[in-house]
Amino acid sequence: MQKTTMVLLFALSVTGCRSLQKAPAGDAGNRRAKSSVTGFVTTRGTRLILNGREYRAIGVNVPHFPQAYMGTWHHLHQFYASPEDARLAMVEAVADAQRHGIAFIRFFASPGYPKGTAALYLKDKGEYWRQMDALFDVCREHGVRLVPSLGCLFGPWFELSGEPRTAVLRPGTKTHAAVYGYVREFVSRYRDDPVVLMWEIENEAFLTADVNMAGRRAKPAGVYPPGFKPIRKTYGTEDSFRFDDLVRFYQEMATFIKGIDPNHLVTSGDSRVREESVCRRQTFPHFKWRQDTLAEHLAQFIESQPRPLDVFSIHYYVNFNKQRKVGGGMNNLDYFRAVLRALHADGRPIFVGELGQNDPCIQRDPAARGINAALDMIEQENVSLAALWVWHFPWHDLNRRKPGNNGVGMNLAAGDKFPALMRRIAAFNRRFGSLPSGE
Repeated sequence: MQKTTMVLLFALSVTGCRSLQKAPAGDAGNRRAKSSVTGFVTTRGTRLILNGREYRAIGVNVPHFPQAYMGTWHHLHQFYASPEDARLAMVEAVADAQRHGIAFIRFFASPGYPKGTAALYLKDKGEYWRQMDALFDVCREHGVRLVPSLGCLFGPWFELSGEPRTAVLRPGTKTHAAVYGYVREFVSRYRDDPVVLMWEIENEAFLTADVNMAGRRAKPAGVYPPGFKPIRKTYGTEDSFRFDDLVRFYQEMATFIKGIDPNHLVTSGDSRVREESVCRRQTFPHFKWRQDTLAEHLAQFIESQPRPLDVFSIHYYVNFNKQRKVGGGMNNLDYFRAVLRALHADGRPIFVGELGQNDPCIQRDPAARGINAALDMIEQENVSLAALWVWHFPWHDLNRRKPGNNGVGMNLAAGDKFPALMRRIAAFNRRFGSLPSGE
């Protein structure tokens, strides 16, 4: 397919979003399966509330969830024998979550790389949403809620549009139309569906704040559809997001989502701000390093996730041998506690969207000492939500990854392999009424 044809198809898909603003929500409601999942989560100060009582829950991450289910995951044939095998694996991931008392699944909800997006979403949008409906039905039938991470900044849209990454910030660009169009479709379709626990805007956006992208390698040609040539091999300064750009985007996108969906909360999906955030803001694009003080770092963290975002997001990986640069070399667990207390002091609930351990990795430590230490703190500090990294995701198996890549050995391929951890999670979720069975 020639680039001009591809871009035309993409443009047609964007304009076609407007016709789906009302119909999808009713369509989804008409075919909804029976489920124990009822009610929408609200906030009361730093707590989440569901059906009149405090709601706290532990879930898991399945990053490639819809892409594997639909057979469009870019790496599918590296890890699954066939698309049908991948689909069944995703159904098993949900069933295994129910068996072990896992309350929800967080997943990356954009259509994937440009190649995966073209394979189904741009080719047959109706089929794309039918398959998403079917996946949501699987979760509903098992009583497992969902946190879709919508991929508003780093999804395929700017690449397919042939525009810089920052084009999403500018109304009138193809990227802006595509991002807001996709979010409108997704949120409209499931706005009345309690299987959605809350919406997430993007994965770890603020790790890119005030990072000069000039000269950094862009995505390789292999992630694009056949016949589609990438617009550049390296990024430029115009692909760089400033701190204030991201704050404004979060405010605008959260407002946009809430204008469509009055039922669900919105979180950012962020990990944290960098530990030299202040000097990055002050010296961009010619970075001059200075370590933030702990007070500066925590203030930047709070500022980076502005209202009307309802729930703070943080990602945390336990490493007993690591000290943080911030705070004069803080212990990693002490840092976690300081962040949790600072965020709660601002008056909103917290979602630990990725909770893992990487020294030792969990596949070398079935007792999950790091995760259990973090869960101790989560219980003590009254954190509302946490999602283990990572569940039924073979990309992060020890024996399937090249040495040196992040995430090696973090895959919880089956709950039965971590019985003590699963019992603890089920007990926590039972205590707060968030078991998949609805107990």
